[in-house]
Amino acid sequence: MKMPIRNLRLLAAGTMVAGLAACGSSTPKASTTTAPAAGAATTAAAASGASGAKSGEITLAVNPWGGSAANANIAKVVLETKLNTPVKLVELDENASWVGLDKGDIDANLEIWPSGHGADVKIYIDEKKTVVNLGLLGPQAKIGWYVNSAALAANSGLASWEGFKDAAATKKLATAETGDLGRFLMGDPSYVSYDEQIIANLKLPLKYTVAGSEATLITAIDKAEADKQPLLLQFWAPHWELSKVKLTEVKLPAVTKECLASADAKDGKYACDYAPDPLFKAANAKLEAKNAKAFAFLKKMQLTTEQQNAISGEASGDAAAMAGPAKKWVEANPEIVKAWLS
Repeated sequence: MKMPIRNLRLLAAGTMVAGLAACGSSTPKASTTTAPAAGAATTAAAASGASGAKSGEITLAVNPWGGSAANANIAKVVLETKLNTPVKLVELDENASWVGLDKGDIDANLEIWPSGHGADVKIYIDEKKTVVNLGLLGPQAKIGWYVNSAALAANSGLASWEGFKDAAATKKLATAETGDLGRFLMGDPSYVSYDEQIIANLKLPLKYTVAGSEATLITAIDKAEADKQPLLLQFWAPHWELSKVKLTEVKLPAVTKECLASADAKDGKYACDYAPDPLFKAANAKLEAKNAKAFAFLKKMQLTTEQQNAISGEASGDAAAMAGPAKKWVEANPEIVKAWLS
């Protein structure tokens, strides 16, 4: 996370969301080491087959990872088929989602990872009060460094960050791109990432590289598994890929108050593990007045880790393919949906 770049990304996000609003449009983990996010794509919701007058359309953020897409698509199915409320899904990175929630261009984001958004919570929820906390989503999540079995087979010391101080050990992770340095692989460049700071501040002989997306990161995991090649990467749990491939979380220095303060201050001094993430939901503060039934449903909606992984895994994390599995899950779980609507 490099603060100047993040500021540019937020400026771009604000311009983008404002553009969405001007056109009449009503989404993985705050990033500071990454390049500006790509422009968002919007997907207009199809009208539901329910009869009667429809409530006002609401928009849900879809951030660029499978769990976020699963949540939003489940909510869309329930809102359209049970509450007669048309839904628009808007693909945004997690920083742009806060800007959209603040302005009202986004009505809700159903998966926020708090470890990267302490400053956003303070600004938008605590101080401006333009965004409200909708409560916990359900999964207890965790971002971290992970190695595959081949890395541990090459050097069991790589289960701890201290093992990466050994240049000979980390060189086993090297690629043509990284030279003598071990490769550290990141997924989507918009994800929360303290990794460049951790590498620099712990003085580890690693080079930070970016895969480009969740899909390309998973492809890299699968290829390393097939080729039995050592791999070090940023990953997170829960994730459906962990049911297919054994990845071991690297023990990083414990989270301290100083590291948490560093994250909020954006001073580049972060040198700890990622804090645990009790995932939560958030909405624009005016959503309840705009659509009280939708607001009440989104507050009650919760998923277990297993439920989310099942839906996301069926689509292999592909946001564009998530609608079918979400619809099937809603139809197969009427009692859970009934409780959300009670």
